[in-house]
This record gives sequence, structure tokens and C-alpha cells, in this order.
Amino acid sequence: MKKNLLSIDVGGTSLDANLILDFEPVDVFEAYVDHFPVLQPIFDLRTLGAGGGSIAKIDNKLLTVGPESAGAEPGPACYGRGGREATLTDAALHLGYITASNFMGGKMEVQIH
Repeated sequence: MKKNLLSIDVGGTSLDANLILDFEPVDVFEAYVDHFPVLQPIFDLRTLGAGGGSIAKIDNKLLTVGPESAGAEPGPACYGRGGREATLTDAALHLGYITASNFMGGKMEVQIH
């Protein structure tokens, strides 16, 4: 039986994804950083402008996320620093994927509006 999974890293401004097929990360053998070639095989990472600070909105009855970002300042609305637009972090907090009492290991207070 093959064991496949999708590895995802969500940062503040982006989401990085890598497909793992039968316990092996998918490699690419031709890649570029900016316009410079990478001269060795690397993991096939895909990046989306959809991190925790990415702004979610409804546009023509369609939910869109990013690439606009609330940034670190003011940040997501839950930071209580004046951010007014909903972000992925705000949604995760409201849905219970993030707990307010343990946000950033309890080092930062967040507000649920």
C-alpha cells in the first residue's frame, strides 16, 4: 500500500506545499531561484500567497484568499492592533484550529471578535 501525503508549512505571508508519494518527497531536476538555475535536484515545493496574514474576502460571491496581506503591523484583526480585515489566522482562531490561550505558546494575547 502506498502512503502519500501533502506536507504544508503555513507562514505569515505564504503557504509552502510538497507532495510525498510512497514516503518519498517529489524532486525536480530543473529549478530556478529568480532567474538563476539550481544545479542539483531539490524538493518540488509550491508556494502560494496564502499565509496566516493573508486577507480573505468575498469577490463576486467567491471566497478569495491573498495575495494581499495584513502584514505584521497591524496584522490580523485578532492581534488587536487595528487590523480590520479577516485573515486566515482570524478564521483559524474562530474555527478552533488555534486556541486563544495558547497562541504563540501563550506568549501573545489574541482577541476573538
